[in-house]
Amino acid sequence: MNYKDFLKNKKIAVIGMGPHGEMVADIKFLLMNKAQVSLFDIRSEKRLKGFLPKLKSAGLERYTFGKVDPQDFSDALLVLLSPEISKKSIFLKKSHLDGIPIEYPETLFFKLAPSVTLIGIIGAYGKSTVAHLIYSMLKRSFSEYEDQGLFFIDPESPNGVLTHLKKIKKSDVILSRIPDSLLPYYSQINISPYVAVITSITSFDILEPQTYNNFIVAPDRIIDEIKLSKKFISKAKMLRTRNNAIPADWQVHSRAPHFLENASLAMQTAELFKVPMDIVKDVMQKFMGLKGRIEFVKRVNGVEYYNDAYSITPEATLSVLRSISSSRNIVLIMGGAYTPHKYDSLVEAISEHVSTLILLPGSGSLGLRSQLEKIEDIKFIQSFSLEEAIITANGCAKKGDRVLFSPAFDAIGVDISRKERGERFVRAVRNL
Repeated sequence: MNYKDFLKNKKIAVIGMGPHGEMVADIKFLLMNKAQVSLFDIRSEKRLKGFLPKLKSAGLERYTFGKVDPQDFSDALLVLLSPEISKKSIFLKKSHLDGIPIEYPETLFFKLAPSVTLIGIIGAYGKSTVAHLIYSMLKRSFSEYEDQGLFFIDPESPNGVLTHLKKIKKSDVILSRIPDSLLPYYSQINISPYVAVITSITSFDILEPQTYNNFIVAPDRIIDEIKLSKKFISKAKMLRTRNNAIPADWQVHSRAPHFLENASLAMQTAELFKVPMDIVKDVMQKFMGLKGRIEFVKRVNGVEYYNDAYSITPEATLSVLRSISSSRNIVLIMGGAYTPHKYDSLVEAISEHVSTLILLPGSGSLGLRSQLEKIEDIKFIQSFSLEEAIITANGCAKKGDRVLFSPAFDAIGVDISRKERGERFVRAVRNL
């Protein structure tokens, strides 16, 4: 059955519009294909009013904001969840008992898509940079082949996931940036990458279905961890990457260890797809880094300012601290909305790298504040806005220090996205 036949007249309950409206494009796609969509979100209509006109114009008639009552979608034949919604949510209990399929856009996509070649990028940090580099290299190379399609799936993209179904064909290449939270669900539907590109230690269950014709591309420490795994014996070919794989005469924008590691992952993956080395070199040399990912903003009175606004996990912030700190010269601005991650390792390591910690408001910050206040040998400051935090950091930092905005938590609400909070940081720093 093709996706059009599957979706036509199907009663679908969509729960969650995405933290920043990421589900809008997919909801419009469902409506365009004549699905009977009901939308539910625990947030108020006032908070989501910016997205509603677009959905109404696409044909959305049934929506409920402020609550998710399972009785309201008891007749649904499919429940589609925004990626931040857990399948263990209490309002899904009846759907589980009734045997109603509960999917995320990514899992539904792979169930409806033809057979494709999947490049899956996994890990706690670095995925976006690696994905951008690989996509740019493959796109340039594939342009020589008329029938070879290339698509990029990213849960944070406003372009949607299901929307790719209208163009994709058999044997096309899918590049997917897979969040840790979705890894178990890829495994449940037996979807495993043809090439798994791994940026950091994470859950490796998604690798178990790989065959001898598949590949794992990862640094030494990760390959060693996979080989030591007691859960399964990997059948895939393992390709180790090293920072010195990037030639010293290439004019790349950074020689920092974190960038060289990401670049080597991209280069090794490109080689698997026979991308000419001149294309790899050109993409590398033109790449100036992604905004909001360890982005150097400005130097003020000998103090460097870095925007890492897309950091929403403790592992990502810890990785940046290890990469750019020297003799505890970091003034760290962090904090934001709750995430389900464990922060113990970050809290333990902060005193090794940070001299001053400035904590922003948010539900996540509130839950961690008591632990952060107890860290010895650092100066702890509570700030009530990002702009205030930057002024405070400017007053605390001395020549040779680095002010790092790496939140380790998500942005707060639909009104401020990760991109927007990064832009606020950049504007405030440039006004110093």
